[in-house]
Amino acid sequence: MELRLLADGVENPANRARIADVAAALGGRCVSSRDGRLIAVENVAEARSVYGRRALRGTATLAVGNERRGLSRAILGAADETVMIPTLSRSVTTLNVAAAAAVAGFYVARGSGPQAVRPHPEKRRPSVLLIGQDHIEVGSTLRSAAAFGFREVFLNDRGEGWFGGEHYRKREARAAARRHKNPLRVRRASLELAERFEEVVVITPAGPGTKLTRQRLARGRHQLIVIGLPSEDVSKLPATHVRIAGLSLETAAATRLRIVSSIALGEIARQVGQPRSKPRAAAPRGPRYDLDLKLIADGEMLLIDPDQLLDY
Repeated sequence: MELRLLADGVENPANRARIADVAAALGGRCVSSRDGRLIAVENVAEARSVYGRRALRGTATLAVGNERRGLSRAILGAADETVMIPTLSRSVTTLNVAAAAAVAGFYVARGSGPQAVRPHPEKRRPSVLLIGQDHIEVGSTLRSAAAFGFREVFLNDRGEGWFGGEHYRKREARAAARRHKNPLRVRRASLELAERFEEVVVITPAGPGTKLTRQRLARGRHQLIVIGLPSEDVSKLPATHVRIAGLSLETAAATRLRIVSSIALGEIARQVGQPRSKPRAAAPRGPRYDLDLKLIADGEMLLIDPDQLLDY
């Protein structure tokens, strides 16, 4: 199995670099043309969810598109399959292109069960603590969190690019987060936050730990999911019940926060699930009329010649 990534019209050099990181993390590489099966990532009507797929067999090329316009018509027309990443936000409906490549690439390559459908999925949503150093990575991660339906996250802002630091860094971080339409509440936190939770799950890019898709990540607000914590700091967590979930990514480039966090947040969203569709409201009924015809007596009828109507 080999998954290759095609960046179709991606303009930002930083995004192209992160897409290359995603490809390496998944054991593949970036290409400029298709090789094998072509899978497009785009939000279109005929697209299938990235969840609920079998693990990839053989070679395939996963195509992601321009930051604003998406994939070109040529790529969409040539694609053997089109997939989409289900989101829950009404205002932030897409991920950063590199984050989208990470989520789509992970599930296409590894496979997973389908996304759950539940009557009250929000009751199953855990709390999340992000640990971030680079302000752009933090911003892109917060965009992903909002898109996957989170209303609040905790942030240990080690690079001081979100809560403090120089103005330009905060401006860039907020642009990456799409802050002008991102309603996510971001709360400052430290590792001591873990003391408040019954269970803590640390997401790691590689190393020992339960496979991510087999770890239970939807146990409600008494569960804390920690993302971005360096391995040497895991022992510093002030919690008695800590479990490790691993992504089994292959390179050091996988430690980029937006890559690890977007995959982890996508898996939480898969397990938490989508709400059940509300039944459609019955179509409004038109007025009812009496179907019985009654004859009118001659004396109750007034006959008017059509020419007389001109006088009105």
